[in-house]
Amino acid sequence: MRKIIVPVLAAAILASLAGFFGFRQESHEVDFEVGGRVLKSSGPLEYSHHELLVPQTFAESLLGVNIRWDRPAPLPKGVYYKNKVAVLMYHHLSRKPLLPSILSVNRFGDQMKLLKQDGYHVITMEQYRRFMLEDGKIPDNAVLLTFDDGYESFYKLAFPILRKYSYTAVDFVIVSDVDNPGKGGLPKLTWQQMREMKKIGMGFYNHTYNLHFYDVVDAEGGKEPALTAQLYINDENRNEYNEEYYRRVKGDLGLAERRLKEELGNTDSALAFPYGAYNDKVLHVTASLGIPLTFTVKEGLTDRGERNAGRINGGSNLRTPAQTIDRIRQFVPKRELTVNGRSVFLAGVQPEFKNGRLLVPLDDICRSLHIAMDYDRYNGTVKLTLPGGHHA
Repeated sequence: MRKIIVPVLAAAILASLAGFFGFRQESHEVDFEVGGRVLKSSGPLEYSHHELLVPQTFAESLLGVNIRWDRPAPLPKGVYYKNKVAVLMYHHLSRKPLLPSILSVNRFGDQMKLLKQDGYHVITMEQYRRFMLEDGKIPDNAVLLTFDDGYESFYKLAFPILRKYSYTAVDFVIVSDVDNPGKGGLPKLTWQQMREMKKIGMGFYNHTYNLHFYDVVDAEGGKEPALTAQLYINDENRNEYNEEYYRRVKGDLGLAERRLKEELGNTDSALAFPYGAYNDKVLHVTASLGIPLTFTVKEGLTDRGERNAGRINGGSNLRTPAQTIDRIRQFVPKRELTVNGRSVFLAGVQPEFKNGRLLVPLDDICRSLHIAMDYDRYNGTVKLTLPGGHHA
């Protein structure tokens, strides 16, 4: 597999500081070395929150693709979006919710009714998987229903409503809570309940084995999500080394995968990140474990081929059912970025026009082409690894 190394020859220090503090910094000319040939960007190249915006024409020349940022073609009446999925996210349901983050079972039922009335089509996880990984077909206005944490309310309250409308849904379970039901807190699903629901189309996937919490990351007791943080080892006055971090995360996610397969016979895999937190290291671990689909909490519609999906929060009890379902249409893009005619999921910064040039996010474009991009803002380098060792 060939690597494309992109050395930043100028403004490396300023660019690094800009990336670190979240500023956007216009750089001087940048040399991109591609398979022995050198391409010079005509600038500007901008840095923002670890991301790179580059001129459209330069990205086309670098990657050998056609890039457009146009208004989508008009759709037929009643079609809000095509070749996209609105992934709705829920957590706990209650008959008498005490917190805004807990959804009333009646409001959930009304949401499901509105999906049917307004012409949305709830798809299965298998349809979603084939759409993302195998160029499979999905209906217009496609919706995937997802729940997090594996609460028993999924079985007692959500499941009967889902069956009423012939909908399927998936639940991302904290597997250690299922293996150890006496841990306390809100009641969680049992393996038997999941087996019963799986026979009728529900799916159950990875939400870590036991990394759904914040843990200590420094001597002052600061905490970050345990899945993404290199934890502080107090006895040794240091943080985990990279290999220790990889071993811990891979061991946890691998154990969750094994238990799901043992108890439910899962033959496919997916992971929802606790708190939506992830990084490149976690994505490398999921790839090594054969987990092809991941889910965040960043809101938006998900395009074909986007393996790290955004989700729309449907679980707020502060919104009426109509307000929640109507929010789906708010994420339909006014403009669409396409590469070789295929839509690109925008996970971060949006394209923008500056001084008559269209600047496009290189990160998202590379991701849509399955090109691994490693941007080292401190050393001022970018490494692109092409799939299969051939040029994009």
